[in-house]
Amino acid sequence: MTDLVDEGRPAAAGRAQAAHGLRLRALPVVWWAVVGAVVLGLQVYVFASWFADGGYRVEKAPAAVGGGDSTRPADVWVPLSSVLGVLVLAVYLYRRCRARRRLTFDALLFIGLLLASWQSPLMNWINPVLASNVNVFGAVASWGPYVPGWQGAGPHREAELPLATLSICMTALIAAVACSKGIGMAAARRPRWGAARLVGFGFLLVMVFDLCEPLISFVGISVWTRSVPELTLWSGEWYQFPLYQMVASALFGAALGAMRHFRNARDETCLESGAGLLPPGVRAWARLLAVVGGANVCIGLYTGTHILFSLLDGGAPDRLPDFFRPPAGY
Repeated sequence: MTDLVDEGRPAAAGRAQAAHGLRLRALPVVWWAVVGAVVLGLQVYVFASWFADGGYRVEKAPAAVGGGDSTRPADVWVPLSSVLGVLVLAVYLYRRCRARRRLTFDALLFIGLLLASWQSPLMNWINPVLASNVNVFGAVASWGPYVPGWQGAGPHREAELPLATLSICMTALIAAVACSKGIGMAAARRPRWGAARLVGFGFLLVMVFDLCEPLISFVGISVWTRSVPELTLWSGEWYQFPLYQMVASALFGAALGAMRHFRNARDETCLESGAGLLPPGVRAWARLLAVVGGANVCIGLYTGTHILFSLLDGGAPDRLPDFFRPPAGY
């Protein structure tokens, strides 16, 4: 009876409407959507500043120095295969959404990760951690220096590979699905396991998936220019690999996997919780913004881990091929 409103009493109707508005604003999906909207606003500001200032210009390294010839096959097929893989996955998810006649969480997560991949250069926030080959197809100068509070190298000094970075949304989604399914199988076989143990199991799964990560350095697309020697394989070599990279990736992947696995009675993830109570006209947008916000937070776990380790005494490669950094010509 407390939900009944006397339409003849405008004051009572107004109070009920205000209470309903407060309930909607308290929904998790609304809070996460606000996070997503704020992050998207920051992205627009950063990329607008980067573009208006010509911050995308990066010089190519001389072909005769450090083996930096842009005709290397890997410099072309890595970014192009990244784009192709993302397109194939996008078509697959689109068909699944059409078959189910609704936006699936996986499709929303794909879009969210695509929009969150802008964080790629942020691990160099304070100290240079990762350097990219400036002769890779599609290389541009980093937009990191245009992020408020940036303390790293200035404009035009670091390269970014937006085409290769597209693979973040593809590989992260695959890892999230695999981690989620692994958590589901573990929950079925070990019903006594609590949420913490299941998430820990997902964390270990993602660490195993990340064993192939050193291949990226061996191919010569990007290299780790700062790492803690005691926690690094092949320390001092240009292809050195920090072992805590697997920890950072596992935090990222396990967070996504757990998010995808654990759902409420309405089949909503923690990001979408309460979306069913929103008006139909805003429900899809709220879900999308909420997932964008959650994806950015998850990638932030990965980025933040590397920023923290960059504050420790780190070792740089003894000799780094010149094509991993543009000449200081600006």
